[in-house]
Amino acid sequence: MNDRAYALFEEQQKSRGIDINKAKEKLKSLRIETPSWGYGDSGTRFKVFQKVGVPRNPFEKFDDAAVVQKLTGLCPSVAIHIPWDKVDDYDKLRSHAEGLGLQIGAVNPNLFQDEDYMLGSVTNSDAAIRRKATDHLLECVDIAKATGSRDL
Repeated sequence: MNDRAYALFEEQQKSRGIDINKAKEKLKSLRIETPSWGYGDSGTRFKVFQKVGVPRNPFEKFDDAAVVQKLTGLCPSVAIHIPWDKVDDYDKLRSHAEGLGLQIGAVNPNLFQDEDYMLGSVTNSDAAIRRKATDHLLECVDIAKATGSRDL
């Protein structure tokens, strides 16, 4: 943007009662939590298109997230999704994230992909399916504790 155009922009904002410097300061404190699935292969409703270099596990997803954080300074945490991001050792995943300057954000249970959940999960009319969903939620609470996450 050239200087003249920016000066006009600043003047327009000032006339609207917006302090550009305050807005800039607020934007500097903005923090965005990225979803782990955003670093993996995704596709359309018809197919997932495999690509070379796409992270194969949560550790590699955090490696990519560290690059996003380095470039933006705005994305210090990554939300994980269970079972897609299941690992054998959540302390190791947490250490890996912290070593990259990141945090594990929300732990998101997947209560929609399993065939059993076609008619609902925690409100399903089948008690066994409700139990399965509740057990998965409790598993995610344990994962949140292990990773230091505050959010489920």
